[in-house]
Amino acid sequence: MIWFRELFLWVYANVEQVWSVDYRSCYRLLVRLPTCFNLRKEESIYLMPRTNIAVDERIAYEISDEAAKANKTLYAFVNESLDAALKVYKDGGSPSDIYPSWRFAQIMKDVDAIPVPGDLLEKMIKRSFEKEEEKQWLLNTWFEEGKKIGAYLQLSAPKISDLSEEVRALQEMLPVKRIELKSLDDDGEQIQESSDGKPKLFLVRAIGAGLSIESTYCAEHFLRGVISAYSLNVISRKVSEGIIELKVGNP
Repeated sequence: MIWFRELFLWVYANVEQVWSVDYRSCYRLLVRLPTCFNLRKEESIYLMPRTNIAVDERIAYEISDEAAKANKTLYAFVNESLDAALKVYKDGGSPSDIYPSWRFAQIMKDVDAIPVPGDLLEKMIKRSFEKEEEKQWLLNTWFEEGKKIGAYLQLSAPKISDLSEEVRALQEMLPVKRIELKSLDDDGEQIQESSDGKPKLFLVRAIGAGLSIESTYCAEHFLRGVISAYSLNVISRKVSEGIIELKVGNP
């Protein structure tokens, strides 16, 4: 009966093109055939209904390429991807959370870092700020760690203007709620791109930076370390509890 199963599998796969019959009707007919012909269970035809999903042409090509790289069928690759996205949806997340969260986890793994609870971090920072020597050591350490992360980020974002894609992952590494990166003209006004295509000034703003002025200063030194990795200087700075604003530019 193998030929019988193969025949109807072919019919199912081609019926829409050959007879223009609704494939759902064909499916219902096929799954009833084992009973009609008294086939054994192992000879039954088990089929899954198909659904066509429309996507942009670019996405379709990229899905095909990535499936080939992973050595998976399109069916397996798309199902695995959609299943992961649905889990995020079910837990109250959104697709925009997927890449930054993955990128953050990748950075943490690559630089051998571990998450630290916010309350514990605040206590450690405040304790170190009690003595001037320990305070300076801690601030310098945050700066050096920022410099290391900046060098790492340069691998995927060679220019600071490319960091916009990395900002969401970067803010997960700091006691901050939001980081903004904007290009400025010579007068300090926000621009999309300068006349020569290379903005000379940038504004880096961190909102909700820490729960105290001490942790805000640590976050500021970390950001200055990241900026220094791009061979940029801090032209002006404003730091208050929970808010950091740095204007940076070429030397």
